[in-house]
Amino acid sequence: MREMIDFDNPSSFPKELQMWDARFEDYIRNRISLEGVTEWWQIEHQLQDLCLKESNSVVDFLNNNLETEVAVWHCTRVLNEEDFWRNGIIVSGGRGCLGEKRIRLLLSQIGVAQDMIEKIFKHIYVYWDRNIESRTESVHFQGDKKTIYNDVNASIFATNLGGEIVRWSIENIDKNLHKKEPYKRLWILGKPCIIKFKCKLSQMRERSRTDVIVEILKYFIVTKMYKYPYEFDFTGMTIGSVPSENILSIEEIENFIEIHEKYEVGFYDELKNNK
Repeated sequence: MREMIDFDNPSSFPKELQMWDARFEDYIRNRISLEGVTEWWQIEHQLQDLCLKESNSVVDFLNNNLETEVAVWHCTRVLNEEDFWRNGIIVSGGRGCLGEKRIRLLLSQIGVAQDMIEKIFKHIYVYWDRNIESRTESVHFQGDKKTIYNDVNASIFATNLGGEIVRWSIENIDKNLHKKEPYKRLWILGKPCIIKFKCKLSQMRERSRTDVIVEILKYFIVTKMYKYPYEFDFTGMTIGSVPSENILSIEEIENFIEIHEKYEVGFYDELKNNK
C-alpha cells in the first residue's frame, strides 16, 4: 500500500512526481525566467501560468492513485474535543440538517433570544444557498501546519464557535454585536484548534485533489530543479464529512489571541485573565 502523503513531511511525497524526463525539464526551463529571481515564490508564481494540472505527471498519478491517503489540516473552534473523536468533522448539510440543529442549539444555550436566532439564520441561509457544495457539503482543509501559523488568514476559522458563516451573519445584523453578551460567548467559549485528518484523493473534490498533486509537483520543481526552499499555500475541500476514525490529532493553536488581537483593546481580557 502506498505511503500516506503528509505535507508536514515532504519525504512522504510520491517519488514518481519528481522523475520527469528531459522534455518536461526543457519545457519548464524554457518558460521560467530567472531574471531578478531571489525568492522561491517568484518561481512558483510563474509555474501557476503553465497549466501543470494537464501535465502527464499529474494526470497519470491521479488516474492510478485515487485511493492514496493524504494528511491535511482543518481549522475550527472546538467546544468539546470528544465530539470530534466520537463523531468526526460533520458538514452542516444546509437547511433543516444536522448543522442547522447544532447551531440553533448553540445559540440557544448561550442565551440568544429566539427572534434573534431567526434573524441570524436568515443571513445563514443566504450564505448556504449561495454555494451549497462549498458551504454545506464539504470540509475545508489546508495543507500543512506551518501555513496555519504563518498566515493569519489561515487560522481565522477558529475565531468563533459556529464558524465564519455564523460570524458573517452576526456582523451583517450589527458589526459590533460580537462585543455584546451573549454573542461574545461565541468568541470566548471553546478553544481554537487545528484538526489533522486523513482522506483519500477520491474523497476530495476533483479540483482539490488536482491541486494537491500539482502542489507536490511545484515543490519538486522549485526545490530540485531550482534549489530554492518552498512553502505550501493551498486549500481544498472534501466530499462530505470526515469520519472519526480518520482524525489523526487535535491541537490547540498556540498564541491564538496574540495572532488575532484584531478586536478592540480588552476584548480578550477574560481569556487572558484565566490563563
